[in-house]
Amino acid sequence: MGLYVAEVPWAYPGSRFTKDFDLTVAWFASYLPRSTTSYFMRVDWETIGRCVNRALHDLEPEHSRRLDSLVNIGIDETSYKKGSQVHYSNR
Repeated sequence: MGLYVAEVPWAYPGSRFTKDFDLTVAWFASYLPRSTTSYFMRVDWETIGRCVNRALHDLEPEHSRRLDSLVNIGIDETSYKKGSQVHYSNR
């Protein structure tokens, strides 16, 4: 007799967490730094990345089309370090 793994409707395939947990971690990670997300959710940084990857399709099903209507990107070449501005345009 061996180990049997079954898919369940409340978790993504291969995940040790529920879908709700993965989605919550992904939501936190989209608004907060990984260190803060890691602290509040009590998981390490690598786990946050895996949760985001699993939840990505539910959060943004067609992420390959995200930039389809993008026409111009403006970058301030003289100050591209932290705190500089990047301008996007859909005109």
